[in-house]
Amino acid sequence: MCKENIIHFGELAAGARRELPHGGFIEKRIFKDRYGSSINILRISNGLLTFTAIPERGMDMGEIFLGEEKITWDRGEEYLLHPDNVNLHENGGWEKGFYAAVAALGPEVFGTPDEVRTVHGTGSYSRTILESISISWDGEQICLKGIVPIKGYRAEPVYEKNIKILTRYNSPLIVRKDSTRNLTGERQPLDDGFHIQPAGEFVSKGGRYILPVAVDKMLLRDSAPKEKDPFEIYGFSLPLQPIRCYQYVPEPVNCLEKVKELNGYLDLIEESGKMTAEMIVNAEKDKAAFVIRPLESFPRSLIAKRADETPMYALEPCRTRPNSLRQKAIDGELAYLEPYEQADSWIIIGAASNISSILLLEDLIEAAGR
Repeated sequence: MCKENIIHFGELAAGARRELPHGGFIEKRIFKDRYGSSINILRISNGLLTFTAIPERGMDMGEIFLGEEKITWDRGEEYLLHPDNVNLHENGGWEKGFYAAVAALGPEVFGTPDEVRTVHGTGSYSRTILESISISWDGEQICLKGIVPIKGYRAEPVYEKNIKILTRYNSPLIVRKDSTRNLTGERQPLDDGFHIQPAGEFVSKGGRYILPVAVDKMLLRDSAPKEKDPFEIYGFSLPLQPIRCYQYVPEPVNCLEKVKELNGYLDLIEESGKMTAEMIVNAEKDKAAFVIRPLESFPRSLIAKRADETPMYALEPCRTRPNSLRQKAIDGELAYLEPYEQADSWIIIGAASNISSILLLEDLIEAAGR
């Protein structure tokens, strides 16, 4: 796969555009954050779906568009900060640079901030080795690769990620594979995941989460006020404060191969086990964004809801729920990497504007949650 043509990061001139087959393209631009630091942004299109990747930010995906429509949150670029300009140890440090549509969690234990750990880990503030970045393509698909030493809390990195992002021409889907390696001779916890913001303008007048879990199995965190319907997405004109976070264990979703947009993608997931899916859909049920992954990669989930200056309706597929380290151990959720061991995780992110596909995916997910 992806061996026919290849271009390396250093061969891409800022501001230039490289045309690919079937209306696809690659662009690179240099962004200056509000402190004047330079950040590279790669923009890749398969002819239908366009996404950005940010090397200085752990290869986080900044934005995703379906055609001309942005299907992820509308976050101002004042939040896109170079890692040098964010102190992860200060209160609210991680959130100071919270910008990406798909932001990495972990791979260190997350959800337990203290004098050492930040709330979401350091993966989203780790720099990709620019020389490792390549984009390759053939007649069927495009492939972005890069290596990210994880910033971590020590003088030397404990983890390294080898990241691969795949998409097929004129497809509404992206596949991301993260291969996380323990660089040390000691056993290390692996607690990775993603904070995904798939609620763009298409749900600005309201919509719903479609989740593979019963309402009574969703745990509202942090003593926030209860909602009448945890699955509701409120119109962006309606404020929702404070944040509502629900954690849960998603059920497997069967028969995903029936969804035509997934044709050819499920085969890329090197996993024969159970899959699950979550979706955000607008009130008209004619536009949706979804996340699909093997449960072996991310067996837990969280949703986060807040409607304020930047409405946020997030999905967080993760390896553990964001509880204390002690609670994770009690629940048997902690995973570990042995010395120099590697673990792979997969995720599919996509959009749908075909009503029959949306209704089919809704039926499959809701059947799993009954």
